[in-house]
Amino acid sequence: MARYLLDTNHLSAALNFRSAFRARLYHSIQAGNRFGTCVPVLCELENGIHQTRRRDRNRQSLTVLLRQIRIWPLEPTIAPLYAEIYHELRDQGRALSQVDILLVALARSIGSTFLSSDRDFEALSDLRVENWLT
Repeated sequence: MARYLLDTNHLSAALNFRSAFRARLYHSIQAGNRFGTCVPVLCELENGIHQTRRRDRNRQSLTVLLRQIRIWPLEPTIAPLYAEIYHELRDQGRALSQVDILLVALARSIGSTFLSSDRDFEALSDLRVENWLT
């Protein structure tokens, strides 16, 4: 059983009922893999949904999707990981948003593969990142 943390771009793609990613996600869930996200990703997604013309439909899709995936909490134990990641990136002359650093810290703390199409995460060599949208 594998564990996957969904970034906003992947969670957003899963809202589309005709998305190839959505089909792959549900197939993988049926195979016993675990998927989740966290509240900062939901906040980013809600911001995007708010800007669409089909707000109600998109929120309904999100409600259905959230029955299939977990919402992993941001525990105080990730704070030291956050600091390590921040300084690791700073030492490389790189930067990520605060939300992205929280996601990396969460992925590391729960031992998950991070699903994202954002190439900025390549700066973190020990982070398992996959892009299922290509």
